[in-house]
Amino acid sequence: MLAAAIVLQFVFHSPRSEAQNPQPTDVVQKLYSEVVAHHPLGVPRGSAKIAIWPLLSKRLINALETRNACDLDWVRHHKNMDPPLKAPGFYEDGLFSGSNERGHVDGAAVRSAELQADGSYLVYVNLWSYFDGGDLSLRTDKKYRWRVAARVTFDNGRYVVDDILGLKGVFDNGKSIYMSKMLTTGCKGAHSTFD
Repeated sequence: MLAAAIVLQFVFHSPRSEAQNPQPTDVVQKLYSEVVAHHPLGVPRGSAKIAIWPLLSKRLINALETRNACDLDWVRHHKNMDPPLKAPGFYEDGLFSGSNERGHVDGAAVRSAELQADGSYLVYVNLWSYFDGGDLSLRTDKKYRWRVAARVTFDNGRYVVDDILGLKGVFDNGKSIYMSKMLTTGCKGAHSTFD
């Protein structure tokens, strides 16, 4: 009986193998599974938000919520425009995948993770699309491919996505840029600076 108790104690208190412990790549794969399933454009809303928010850091959620508030502030100040205008923003952009046509992602594959000096990870993801917006009648065999990198941090005992690095050409043709940096364009906190 004593031997059985010792064995059970060893089983329940032995360290888990690395394969059983969640890795930085796991949260990124889950995020991009949701991006492919929901195709969020701009700041995620509805079912996309419900699926994606638990995978993000508090810092990134705050940045997205602040951008949403900034866009709503612009709408409040321009609601009587004739003709109505759409607030400047990222409505046609996939904030997790790229500008314009890169907003609709048909597939994603996590490739590698690099530990950074600050303890975070950059997890590289290959993305692809048929650039048909989900309309199968427009689909050809040609796939368009590009890469992003998710910055992953460890917070409250779990890995979370803290930012998305759009590599050169993904968000901005001239340089690589983090999504959170783009979110501040035209905003001073939750207030729009666009005219």
